[in-house]
Amino acid sequence: METEIQLLKNHTDEPTKKMLQRLVEHKRKFEAYKRKCFNAQFITFVLLMGFIVYLYTFIIKPTGGQLDMFFHLMFDGTYHVLIVLLIAGGYATAQYYKKKEDKAETEFNNLRSEIIRKSPELWPQPTQWQKRHEVFAMMKNEFDINLFHESK
Repeated sequence: METEIQLLKNHTDEPTKKMLQRLVEHKRKFEAYKRKCFNAQFITFVLLMGFIVYLYTFIIKPTGGQLDMFFHLMFDGTYHVLIVLLIAGGYATAQYYKKKEDKAETEFNNLRSEIIRKSPELWPQPTQWQKRHEVFAMMKNEFDINLFHESK
């Protein structure tokens, strides 16, 4: 468990601390998929742009734009097909991570919304209700998780 969450001794009970810990884990999972998706998209984009520049410089320009010569040179080289497969694989990988990212974001936001909706049950007495604000502020400052409002 995170040390910041463990230090909430009198601010909340153990089940609530576990819920907050799960929320932090879901946030990290979402951010990890977001980073992986961006990296896959960036690498695919760089490969695609490099291949387009290569095709223009070494195949389209020297052949004068003749389609039959272009396709002959394009499919004659085994590296060209390999690069096209790498670009397609990079695109598929980016799509895979995007789906995982969307699922992780949905899980994170559902858990966050659940904590917000259940906050009157988790901090029932008026004295604990004042401590709720401190817990929410700590979650915002330490983990960048907004528990004050349900909207993203």
